[in-house]
Amino acid sequence: MSGIIQSLLDTDPRAKPIVFSDGLTFPRCIELFRRFDGRIQVAFGVGTNLTNDVGPEALQIVLKMIECNGQPVAKISDTPGKTMVEDEGYLAYLRQVFDLPAPAAP
Repeated sequence: MSGIIQSLLDTDPRAKPIVFSDGLTFPRCIELFRRFDGRIQVAFGVGTNLTNDVGPEALQIVLKMIECNGQPVAKISDTPGKTMVEDEGYLAYLRQVFDLPAPAAP
């Protein structure tokens, strides 16, 4: 087993945060919170001000992290084409751990 996968298996997901930020409404935030509460730390970014709350007009750019401290990260989306991951094995692991469906075939 690779060191990365073993490290993930040894990590308590309840100690990790997940930030939901795409297409949110307050009812959807409540639904997501109820589903994941106690399983992982949840946070929500409703609208652009998640990362731009200091006044200047928001730049219309998106930066996505692909790795942190040598470990893979993933962006999982229910919008086709928006899921982003460099390590497909890590994505499969996340889908299993959080009981997420595989994407529909195009």
